[in-house]
Amino acid sequence: MRVKDVMTKDPTCCVPSDSAQRAAMIMRDEHVGIIPVIENEQSRKVVGVVTDRDLCMNVIAEGRDPKTVTAGECMTTKIVACTPSDSVDKATELMRENQIRRVLVINEQRELVGIVAMADVVKQANAKVTQTHETLKQVSAPTEEASKPRAQSKHAA
Repeated sequence: MRVKDVMTKDPTCCVPSDSAQRAAMIMRDEHVGIIPVIENEQSRKVVGVVTDRDLCMNVIAEGRDPKTVTAGECMTTKIVACTPSDSVDKATELMRENQIRRVLVINEQRELVGIVAMADVVKQANAKVTQTHETLKQVSAPTEEASKPRAQSKHAA
């Protein structure tokens, strides 16, 4: 399975000059814990991410005003990313290696095209398990022919 099969396409972003408050409002409205930060709307080149943890540790805990602190001031600049054609296994390996739950999905020009979260991978895996379970149940169900009593063989021991 490929990342493009499980990723959230075109996630909402912010730019470095947006306020930390705007980033937090996007997180609230979109029900997410991470906002990609892009260079500008035209290029959509990723320059960082703002997480709910970044806002808590770098803004709130420091007593800074979220209306005046910019996303660029509180964002994480280490970008962990994969491409849409990468395997889901590669994305989960990146999550494991970097101890994160989300990986950005970028194209060859480093433009943001999506985001894949551990929850997306788990949801897809659960769907596969359920589908496999249902198939196994159907295959294993006795047929009408199989449920008829069999005649005993004369050679049965």
